[in-house]
Amino acid sequence: TMGVSACTYLAQWGAKVLAIDQFTIPNDLSSHSGYTRIIRKAYYEHPDYVPLLLRSYELWNNLENESQKKLYHQTGILYLGPSDSAVLNGCLESSQLYKIPVEQWTNEASRKRFPQFNFPSDWISLWEPQAGYLDVNESISCFFKAAIAAGAQIHSNEKVLSWSQSDQGIHVKTDQGEYYSKKIIFTSGAWTNEILAKYHIPLNVTRQSLAWLDTKDSSQYSHPSFPCWFIHDPEKGMYYGFPDAEIYDMNEPNGIKFGLHVAGVSSSPDSLNRHVLLEDEQYVNYFTEHYMPELSNAARHYKTCMYTNTPDENFIIDFMPESDQKAIMACGFSGHGFKFAPVMGEILSKMALGQSIDFNIDFLKLNRF
Repeated sequence: TMGVSACTYLAQWGAKVLAIDQFTIPNDLSSHSGYTRIIRKAYYEHPDYVPLLLRSYELWNNLENESQKKLYHQTGILYLGPSDSAVLNGCLESSQLYKIPVEQWTNEASRKRFPQFNFPSDWISLWEPQAGYLDVNESISCFFKAAIAAGAQIHSNEKVLSWSQSDQGIHVKTDQGEYYSKKIIFTSGAWTNEILAKYHIPLNVTRQSLAWLDTKDSSQYSHPSFPCWFIHDPEKGMYYGFPDAEIYDMNEPNGIKFGLHVAGVSSSPDSLNRHVLLEDEQYVNYFTEHYMPELSNAARHYKTCMYTNTPDENFIIDFMPESDQKAIMACGFSGHGFKFAPVMGEILSKMALGQSIDFNIDFLKLNRF
C-alpha cells in the first residue's frame, strides 16, 4: 500500500525507481485484504495525524481526478459509546483543535436517523459527515498504473531475500536477481521483522478477522440509509463497520462488513491461519446480540488480514539507524494506516530525495522506543 504510493510520487518527480513485491499488486494476502477501509478526519489516535489526513484527502482527490475512478465514498461516520469513552472524547478533541465538523447527537436523534443500531440509552453519539470509506483494490491499482505511466519499474511475484549497504550503495538480492541503488525504502508490512531483523524493531504481527453479514433489504443497509460506524464497547473494544458497499467484485463477499479493532493473536505472516475460528464467530455473535439483533441469524462470511502493531499503535517512519539516510523504513501501521497511503508515499519520496517535509512526523520516529 505505502510502497506503490511512494513508487508513484518518486517516478512522477523524475527518480529512477524499482519496486519489488513478493505478491501481485493488489493481493489478498496482506494487511489490505477486505476491499474497503475507513477514512476520517477527527482522529482520536493522536492529534498530529490530522494534518497528515487533511493532505491525504487532497491527494486521494487528485488520484481520483487523474485516474477518473471513484475511490472515496463519503458516507459519514456514526460514533457510539459511553460518555467516558476515550475514543469519542479523542474525536471531539481533534475536531475542536482542527475545526473538523463533528456533531454531537442526542440518542433520540441517532436512533431516528439510523434505527438499525441498538445501543444503551446512556451512551453518547457523534456524527462526522466528512468521513467514509476507500475502495482498496481500485486505489492500489490506480497508484500502480500511475507509477508505470511515470516510468517506474514494478516487479511483482518476486521476493527479496537479503539486502546490504556499503560505500558503493545498496545491494538487494531476490529470488530472481540482484539490484543496486543509491537508496532504498522498506514498506514491507507484516514481513518487516523478517527483512529487517537486525534492527529489532518492536513490531507484533497479529491475525485479524473481518466479517460480512447478509441483509434481506440492502437498501436499508447501504448509503445514504446506513453509514460507516464505530461502536466503543466497554468490554470488547472498538467495533467498526461499513454500509453495503458500492463496490461489486465477484471475488468479495456482499453485505455489511465489520471488524473488531483490537490486536488479535500474534502470528507469522507466512503461516497465518486463514480458517474461520471459534473466536471469530464469538465476536460476531456478541456484536449482533448487542447492537444489531435483527441480523442475529444472517448468513456470515469471513476473511483474514493482519495488523503490524507498534507498542503505542503509532506508525514508524524514519531513516534506518547508521544508514547515512540512504535507507528508510515505513512500518507498524497498526490497523489504521490505509487512509494515509498518499501522504505517506509523498513523505517517503521527499525523504528519499532529500527534500523538506511539511509535517511534524517526530512522533512517528523509531527512537521513541
